[in-house]
Amino acid sequence: METEGRDATTTEPTGSAPVEVRHLIQQWKRLDELLTGLKRDDWAAPTALPGWTVRDVVAHIAGTEHLLSGEPVPDVDLPPSADEYVRNPIGELNEKFVQEARPLAVEDAFADFREAVAERTGQLAEMTPQQFEAESDSPVGRVPFRRFMGVRVFDCWIHEDDIRHALGMQHHLGSGPGRFALDEIVRSLPRTVGKKAGAPDGARVRFRVTGESDTDLPMAVDVMVAGRAGLVDVDDSARTTVELVFDTPTFVRAATGRITAEPGNGVEISGDEDLGRKILGSMAFTI
Repeated sequence: METEGRDATTTEPTGSAPVEVRHLIQQWKRLDELLTGLKRDDWAAPTALPGWTVRDVVAHIAGTEHLLSGEPVPDVDLPPSADEYVRNPIGELNEKFVQEARPLAVEDAFADFREAVAERTGQLAEMTPQQFEAESDSPVGRVPFRRFMGVRVFDCWIHEDDIRHALGMQHHLGSGPGRFALDEIVRSLPRTVGKKAGAPDGARVRFRVTGESDTDLPMAVDVMVAGRAGLVDVDDSARTTVELVFDTPTFVRAATGRITAEPGNGVEISGDEDLGRKILGSMAFTI
């Protein structure tokens, strides 16, 4: 599928821009390349996100960037069917942008995505170092604006995965933005282990992610509970309470709530199986 390209005069952030912003621009370009190659019917494919097709995911990404550009939330009523999956104010806000875009032709929905990205790219190029460090509200609380843009990298990256998964495509998880976005998942693991799964004091949990190719994200992460859970250096000589070994797609999709991982289906448990199962059932951290 083809549509008009982005405005070639749009100024992009320079190499001195924060790494979060550079990854975000790269991720938008990856999404643009993916969407350019889709057939018309692909846009109607259902995704793992309840109620959303591929085009709805694209509308959500574009809508968030419209909001960050300073545009108001659409004044639209949500259909009764949205009650099945809209569970909080952020979900309601997201759904309003999706509903507003539903009447658009596919070409117009794609053009809207490109326009939103071009507008935001220009805005980011004009920001000063002081503005990137200024505190801002974000899905992870009040943080420097550049940190907020890191969350946007994660969001756009995981939605690329949603689109590719819906269409039976492989996701190049080991990309630069992918490795950066993975940090958002790693940050969530202490809360998963300590607060949500209730691991006891002294427990050490290892998450090992295997990679079968250079598109995967092989890694190991240790979480230790010592009063509270926290990330610690991986120590192969230390005794672990439980070790969870995932393939890359299962780890990513379980942590983002797309699936609930089960032993024998992309993940294996060694050690305390009861705790391991509690952790698997508690991994989803996205809203």
